Amino acid sequence: MKYVKFRNLGLGTTVALALTCSAVVAETTINIAGWGAKSGPLRSFGVNSEAVITAAVARVNEQGGVKLKDGSMAKMAFEYHDSACSAEQGISVARMVASEGKALVGIAPTCSGVAAAMFGVFQKEVGDAGDTGLQMPILTDTAVRNGLGKISQWTFRNTPNEPEMYDKLWAWVATNHPELKTFYGGTETDQGHSNGTYSKVIVQAATRHGFKWSGGEIEGLTGDIASGFKAVLAASSNWLMADTNFSVQARAFRRSGADIFVISAHPFTTCGILKELKRQRAEPKLMIGLTSSSSAEVMKGCAAEAEGIIIPTSFAPITDAAKEVAALANANGGDADLHSAAAWENVMIIKRVIEAVGITGDPAKIEEERLAVRNGIEALKTTEGLLGQITRVQDEGEALKPYVFVQAQAGNWAVIHDPR
Repeated sequence: MKYVKFRNLGLGTTVALALTCSAVVAETTINIAGWGAKSGPLRSFGVNSEAVITAAVARVNEQGGVKLKDGSMAKMAFEYHDSACSAEQGISVARMVASEGKALVGIAPTCSGVAAAMFGVFQKEVGDAGDTGLQMPILTDTAVRNGLGKISQWTFRNTPNEPEMYDKLWAWVATNHPELKTFYGGTETDQGHSNGTYSKVIVQAATRHGFKWSGGEIEGLTGDIASGFKAVLAASSNWLMADTNFSVQARAFRRSGADIFVISAHPFTTCGILKELKRQRAEPKLMIGLTSSSSAEVMKGCAAEAEGIIIPTSFAPITDAAKEVAALANANGGDADLHSAAAWENVMIIKRVIEAVGITGDPAKIEEERLAVRNGIEALKTTEGLLGQITRVQDEGEALKPYVFVQAQAGNWAVIHDPR
């Protein structure tokens, strides 16, 4: 080790050095943690979220950081972990982050199935001394399956409301395409979000708005959310998330003769089934996709085959703020979509809450300050989103976000309806 000797320092210099050293020692950092799928078929979702969080944290720090209770400013820092799309891995990361006592709040996870399992190891009701579950606030950007926010009072979601979006989408289709009468679809049966949204939300919304299943009536399907969902899955042409051959499924779509095809899948298998449909010359009059596939991955993987598909989404680069985040995501090696863009909003929400509730950043107070942040998130009635104001359902930890309908057109997602 090299030592530097200071000689002939006057009193003023000595005092200045002491103050400088004191300032360095006193510097506070506010830590947050993120985790999501950075490996496996959905790795792009974790990569995109990490890219956007990187940009958001940099922006917070460029603007001076986060104001603490005593009026001083702290820098924000984060670590991002790979939880794949594994419930076991997601729970393991959550336990590790919570027990370390470093991160004030978490932004996680990617997959709805992981969220369902992971949220279950958090304390269900705040203040329940008999419940030793994890007690750290979570603000999710990606896991979108309906109802997840109810599992624990420590978990919140800044994700779109799919029942609302698909209800309005089918109403729009009925109005703008009255000549279309029948529909047929399929989904990834081993992926919680695509499976649940398809069998409990999308098909029911189509039924409510007068569209008929091309194979005849489905037992128990009334149009109410989740009605007849098991029979819906049995009547559909389905696949697994790791599948690469879709010839049988595409043949069933083609033979259905339906006016509208519903493809409820994530980008990899969405492209797989669309390419096979194209190869078999299955030509529906309209296609409707899953929210998660309104992404750059679909445009990169199968733009020609996706041409014309319509998807509801809570993100499109149609405002100055949204355009900026899209550019920053690209600069950090990712893409902005309805999931990753929410990570930007989450970082800004966290900053706002920290400054509102008065956080010291003292590591010895991490438990009480996690509770203060949790309470602050729950108290929010509105937040600013990239597409406009977001309202919240307080007792469910859920968000109600602005949304648009986009359509794949010439290699890009074009907004075809903006109900904001």
